Amino acid sequence: ADLLTDEEIEYVKNFRPGLVQFEIGVQTANSETLKAIHRNPDLTVLKQKVAKIRKQRNIHQHLDLIVGLPWEDLKRFKQSFNDVYSMEPEQFQLGFLKVLKGSYMHEKVPDYDLQYRGKAPYEVLSTKWLPYSDVLRLKGVEDMVEVYYNSLQYRNTIRAAQQLFTRPIELYEALADYYGQEGLNGKSWSRLQRLEILRRFLHAVDERTET
Repeated sequence: ADLLTDEEIEYVKNFRPGLVQFEIGVQTANSETLKAIHRNPDLTVLKQKVAKIRKQRNIHQHLDLIVGLPWEDLKRFKQSFNDVYSMEPEQFQLGFLKVLKGSYMHEKVPDYDLQYRGKAPYEVLSTKWLPYSDVLRLKGVEDMVEVYYNSLQYRNTIRAAQQLFTRPIELYEALADYYGQEGLNGKSWSRLQRLEILRRFLHAVDERTET
């Protein structure tokens, strides 16, 4: 997105809503990680361009992050999450590194202590910086983002719920923990059931806040 010119953004301004979707692979907001994976986007400019496109209200923006990149532990990934979340994309995808044969990451397996699944899609299990327990934790966050953010069905409630937490990712971590504690994972829930679960979760958070 940082490569888009103002002229190009102006050009798509009058497109009908839904005609165009921008897929913006942010991957990380950590400068050290970007250097390691040979990417050099200007994140400040990227944020400005994403905001300008969002303001036009006719282009669907899909931004992503990748879990398991070099030099990114849980703390740094959370910073990337909060940075990209603040850009308010219509879709926010948390992807997990695929260690494909012949790729640069496959070459760096010993250096980065990459552990990954032996069968397709060869998804990362742990890295030198990110233990398996943290990967599992982020899997839970991914599930909650998919259900409560990317579905576009609970936006107003989620926006209000964010006020109960210091940073956005804390909301999704707490939701993932709640699903685990209540034995709610691995089941098929309707939209209304998901909303009821969210209501109960927020009630529990509110009670803890008051005490």
